[in-house]
Amino acid sequence: MALAGARASTVFVVVGVIAGLEYLIGWLALALSRARDILRVEFAPAGVPASLRLVRAAGSDDWLPVKTLREVRLTHKVVEPYQGDYKPAVSTLALELVLRGGQERLAPLPFGGDPQRLADALEALLGPAAVVVELRTERSTGDRPQPNSGWTYGGSASVGSGGG
Repeated sequence: MALAGARASTVFVVVGVIAGLEYLIGWLALALSRARDILRVEFAPAGVPASLRLVRAAGSDDWLPVKTLREVRLTHKVVEPYQGDYKPAVSTLALELVLRGGQERLAPLPFGGDPQRLADALEALLGPAAVVVELRTERSTGDRPQPNSGWTYGGSASVGSGGG
């Protein structure tokens, strides 16, 4: 009996170690994937910027000349509620920077401001460097939830209950 208990405790320890390692590896993979996410774009000096840098979750990139920035694309998405829905419209804004060496994209974020005002401000800021600022607005209507016709309500959910 004592021998069986020792084997069971060994199994629990091994299972616990494996579960802990899976948790740690999953957390590290998530942290590394988020480390490259862009949090913001900084321009310097204020007024007429000569350089920019991308600030990421893992730290700031090196300063780049503004001339490496070719285009800024703003995508404003608005999802309107379906007829009869009481929820407000959901508005997000995604920012894409077209650089000479490639593209960088900020994940869409909730946005409650005026996208045209932001585009105009970016044009005024980056116009002297001949950077193109493009604003695109996409509107859609949210999907109405579908009734779940596959489920039947009432009765017993127990297996072998005999219904009675």
